[in-house]
Amino acid sequence: MNRKIIITSEGCSILKKKIVHLKKEQKETAERLSLAGGDVKENAEFTLLEAKNLGLLREIEESENILEKAELYEETNNKSSLAELGSIVTYLWINNQKKSTIELTDDVTADPPGKISVNSPFGEKLQKKKVGDIIQRGKDKYQILEIKQKFNNY
Repeated sequence: MNRKIIITSEGCSILKKKIVHLKKEQKETAERLSLAGGDVKENAEFTLLEAKNLGLLREIEESENILEKAELYEETNNKSSLAELGSIVTYLWINNQKKSTIELTDDVTADPPGKISVNSPFGEKLQKKKVGDIIQRGKDKYQILEIKQKFNNY
């Protein structure tokens, strides 16, 4: 799938640090791999290191591709009243009357609790919605109560 990749400056910074860490780990793994020698067919350490090294190389390549193709999100002067990247959305889960607040982020920074990617199923449903809108997700219904813009400098 060739979807547009949008990344915040925070996400860009995190991804760059991740790449540096992965390259260091891959270099150390490659050095250990070269020392593991012996009969490769019966060398469990060699097999494990080889698999780890390939996984690291793949993850480095994927991360570098994201950085290369990503469009940096403008994080200033957002006056929109719609939910979008950088919005902090408070909603009511109508089915059980529970309130929750989440931040819509890029894919890179979406891991911590309280943050979801704009590309996740729920994040996609929230985008371009306004206060008062009701979103249905399966049997569940959610009503948007408040939208704040994280990057609004006003």
